[in-house]
Amino acid sequence: MSFTSYSYRLRTSGPMSVGGGFVTHTFMAERSTVTTYEAITNIKNSSNMTGQGGDYKSISYNSLPYLLGGRLAFSGTEIRKPVIIDEGSIPGS
Repeated sequence: MSFTSYSYRLRTSGPMSVGGGFVTHTFMAERSTVTTYEAITNIKNSSNMTGQGGDYKSISYNSLPYLLGGRLAFSGTEIRKPVIIDEGSIPGS
C-alpha cells in the first residue's frame, strides 16, 4: 500500500535590509510529490536520482523484519524533484 502527498517550500532570497530591519523576499514555491510505502519489495537505485538523470530528489527505505512473496520487504519514502508553482497554488495560502 502507498500514500501520496505533497511537500511545499517557499523559494526565498537572502535577508535584505529594510528600514533598520530585515525582510526576506519570497518568489514562487516548490511542490514535491512524496510517496510513502508501507511495504514493497522492488526499490529504486541511484540511477533514479536527479544527479544521475532521474526524477527523485530523495529516496529512503527501511528493511522490515519479514518477507513478501519470498523477498525482503521495505517501507520507505520517495520524494520527486520539485516543480515550480505560484505561491497562491499552495493549499491554505
